Amino acid sequence: MTFIKSWNNIFCDYPNGHSNSTMDDNILIIGGGLQALSVARSLKEVKCRVIALLHDDDYSTYSESIDTLYTTHASPLKGTEYLNEILSILDDSHMDVIIPLSDKTAELLSIHKGMIESKYSTKCAIPSYDVFQKANDKWELLNLCEQYNLPHPRTRLIKTDALKDIADYVGFPALIKPNISVGARGITLVRSLEELKNKYNSVIKQYGESTLQEYIENGGAPYYNVMLYRNSSGEIVNSVVLKIIRYYPINGGSSSFGITIECDELVDICKRCLDVLNWDGFADFDVLQTTTGEFKIIEINPRVPASLRAAEVSGVNFPLIIVNELLKKAYSPFIYKPNKQLRYLGLDLMWFIASERRFSTKPCWFKFFGKDLYYQEKGAMMASLCSGIKKMLSPSFRKSKKGL
Repeated sequence: MTFIKSWNNIFCDYPNGHSNSTMDDNILIIGGGLQALSVARSLKEVKCRVIALLHDDDYSTYSESIDTLYTTHASPLKGTEYLNEILSILDDSHMDVIIPLSDKTAELLSIHKGMIESKYSTKCAIPSYDVFQKANDKWELLNLCEQYNLPHPRTRLIKTDALKDIADYVGFPALIKPNISVGARGITLVRSLEELKNKYNSVIKQYGESTLQEYIENGGAPYYNVMLYRNSSGEIVNSVVLKIIRYYPINGGSSSFGITIECDELVDICKRCLDVLNWDGFADFDVLQTTTGEFKIIEINPRVPASLRAAEVSGVNFPLIIVNELLKKAYSPFIYKPNKQLRYLGLDLMWFIASERRFSTKPCWFKFFGKDLYYQEKGAMMASLCSGIKKMLSPSFRKSKKGL
């Protein structure tokens, strides 16, 4: 682990005046990516002190909202080494809250939540591992949805000795989906039992236990990103719905352009799911809509997503909610102001190259400015673009993101 910088930036007052946080609140963020830019900025605006442990080549290291920056070569996949770096920071300075920003840092923090909170009196912004894993594992989540009659695609765990029975229940076309994965990695479209038999082994070998899931035909229609904070009393403090218009890979991937909207039905569906999980804290749902208009829960990201900036520009400061809830500070919910457009320019460029709708999409792809148009990469635009181009030039990355 390398110590890079420590300074105090010039602060600005948060316009809604909802914060009770001060510079006495030390917040450690672990992980990186676009969500690190948004989380750091949201916390800095309310005068928290932001400490970050980021991978040394992460473009979020350029954020001016980070007061103290540590970089690392270690991967959260190598739990012991990465955990020791977290503990080293905690040994050196008291942290009030730790917020994980990636799937692997969320899982690692969840596993060690009890030890960290007990030894260091530091709150971990993640549920305990038994609750976390029910959301993180796509099969566990959709199995719960089936038990509690929550809308979801037909799904079964792939078992070699029962392929025909599984296929008969799910139907074709269908998707082979890894239980634990990010983005579109490992998702494979199959149209027959024979194709399933030929492909499932290679997916499982590379990504681990997988399911066969009903393919939701929506004709390239939008899907939805639903962000919520459920408190310990079971109340939804704030919610934000991002209607995702463009995404890459174009057959099902990450958001490159979306608009925040109001949709009580979606929020209610996701709240009922969190109630079943007994989930306290922030959660981020991916929900598809069928051609008949029915919503279906696809997965939960059990940490803040890259699209968190959509909430930020719509008036909802989820990082502050996380801090105030964990530190039991009084505050008022934020006023949600939808109809804000969020663009991830680097990914939207890849969408433009791949999509046949490049010249007919609405809003127009060539609209780069507007009073309600914001960019996901704010704070590290050039670094993000360079990182995206580097990834897209990598054959292994393109293969992993090929998806369907």
